[in-house]
Amino acid sequence: MKTENKTLNIAGKKTQLTILGEGPPLLYLHSAGGETEPIAFHQKLAEKYTVYLPAHPGFALSEGLDQIEDIQDLAWHYVDLLGELNLENVPVVSYSLGAWTAAEVKLIRPNLIGPLVMIAAAGLHVDGSPMEELFIDSFDKLRELLFFDPSSKQAIDYFPADTNDPRILMWLRAREATARVGWNPYLHDPKLAGHLHRLDGPVQVIWGRHDKLIPLAHGEYYAEHLPNAKLAVLEECGHMVPYEKTDEAAALALDFLGSV
Repeated sequence: MKTENKTLNIAGKKTQLTILGEGPPLLYLHSAGGETEPIAFHQKLAEKYTVYLPAHPGFALSEGLDQIEDIQDLAWHYVDLLGELNLENVPVVSYSLGAWTAAEVKLIRPNLIGPLVMIAAAGLHVDGSPMEELFIDSFDKLRELLFFDPSSKQAIDYFPADTNDPRILMWLRAREATARVGWNPYLHDPKLAGHLHRLDGPVQVIWGRHDKLIPLAHGEYYAEHLPNAKLAVLEECGHMVPYEKTDEAAALALDFLGSV
């Protein structure tokens, strides 16, 4: 599959960008886990699209975290990035932190983002269904939190094996960058719920029924309060939808984007 790696200067921030596939453009906004290198889910999307996969500031080799103080700063970064790429009304597939970011970008620049897929999105506070604590140090506890089956090969392979694993540095960078926008308020924007009625473009919400980090009630809230949204729930699936249900989630995303 055609793959290209670039480094962009986005308003003074060094930004890692991977481009894969051929076809019309699609922007993928990644989660706090930092899936900034192509995974099987990206490759499925790239069978139909040219997938633009940037790393948020502070993730992977992207810099500029010192210029990011909250989710709005991250959203403006993507306004600048889309301007640099000369993309408007671009389809977006987004996951967790990335889905929250996509919503915030669409609020401030509705013309930039077209049809939107939101997978296990952060961004909301839902009474009675709080998000669990992500900022914990135990990989075993994180596997329990994030995966439906924490003993699966995907769950075992996802995290660094120990502190000697070369991935540990990128994991620590990802956690620091996530904390910059999601520490307090914890992984949500208190004002976002009140703005959802303004996001009137087509949205496909995708959730794992057994998501313990961000409960399904958050997906139901998004689907109910976004004017043109529908919800798909995947069985025997936790928060790690692109990993646990790669084929199903990719098919849902591609079918939706092909229908709007």
